[in-house]
Amino acid sequence: MMITKLHIRNFRNYQNVDLSFDSGVQMILGKNAQGKTNLLEAILYLSTTRSHRSNDDRDLIRYGEELFIIEGEVARSRQKIKLKAIGESGKKHLMIYQETVAKVSQFIGECNVILFCPDDLMLFQAAPKVRRRFIDMELSKMSKVYTQTLLQANKLLKERNQFLKQNQTDDIFLEVLDEQLAEKEVTIMEQRKAFLAKLIEFAQPFYRELSDDDTMLSCAYHTFVSECDKESRKQAILEKRKKCRERDYMLKQTTIGCHKDDVTFYLNDHPIEEYASQGQKRCVLLAMKIGLVHMIYELTKEYPILLLDDVFSELDQERRKRLLKALPKEVQIFISATDLEVIDLEGRSFQVWKVHNGTIHKLKGGIS
Repeated sequence: MMITKLHIRNFRNYQNVDLSFDSGVQMILGKNAQGKTNLLEAILYLSTTRSHRSNDDRDLIRYGEELFIIEGEVARSRQKIKLKAIGESGKKHLMIYQETVAKVSQFIGECNVILFCPDDLMLFQAAPKVRRRFIDMELSKMSKVYTQTLLQANKLLKERNQFLKQNQTDDIFLEVLDEQLAEKEVTIMEQRKAFLAKLIEFAQPFYRELSDDDTMLSCAYHTFVSECDKESRKQAILEKRKKCRERDYMLKQTTIGCHKDDVTFYLNDHPIEEYASQGQKRCVLLAMKIGLVHMIYELTKEYPILLLDDVFSELDQERRKRLLKALPKEVQIFISATDLEVIDLEGRSFQVWKVHNGTIHKLKGGIS
């Protein structure tokens, strides 16, 4: 999979940009605050329908404008898919081949993109919602069932919380909502747990390659029920939520649920957020991103697009080489940097782009 064409209009500091990309490595060069990250953000948006830097699409609209448009042509196997996303105040419009899609789950996954950015280093010590968002975002690219189930669960949770804020008591109404919500939560928890196990399995060898040590990577998924089989887990959810009903009425919110789940990552059974150095954290995260690339390939038989935002500046030459070696040459990679640093691209094709004040132009291309 690769993105071959990209049109950006009124997105962040871009007014009107048309770009064509080849396979291989795309080096995105420019000084700080010129728009390098904005370009990667636009590509990511075509994958996830959201920004990694803001929860409000209004923040993405160029100052003084009313909406933004991102269009991309994605080459997949033997077909090309045309995607379009329009964001305006309070509204989002998604299209495939100029046909509006009714559900976000139909759009997500058509263009699979994996991003590594400096803010990812906060994953381990950030609030649990950051780790849940990471899991949900990556899982949604791999499973339309998960995406749809998560959207349905969030809708039911919102409805439940709105009811609790009305200062009314109606146990029968809550029981109906809880029955529907528990069905969704069982699926969400099962897929999250399976995803994390698979991610660690894939990431472990790449962590060893990047860090050059035998440290064991692991994780623990924390949720509010521990039963294993589907029906037992559903009943446990319903029982726990019933016990918490009075507290929910009092606090006017749903106090337990998979919307509060968390995960802890470990190196040799020590929590990463407490014991790992910045270098170790960076290697773990990179290993996880490489693992995701290979997980998506195993599932879809196509490699996703990889975005590396200001990553190489923090890696020595040897680790840069190991990172690229771990990525098949079929992977289209976008690398943002302030300067064209010396990088051994392992014989990959490449293009170099210069970003300045919301404009982009190609400098050169070829085979390294």
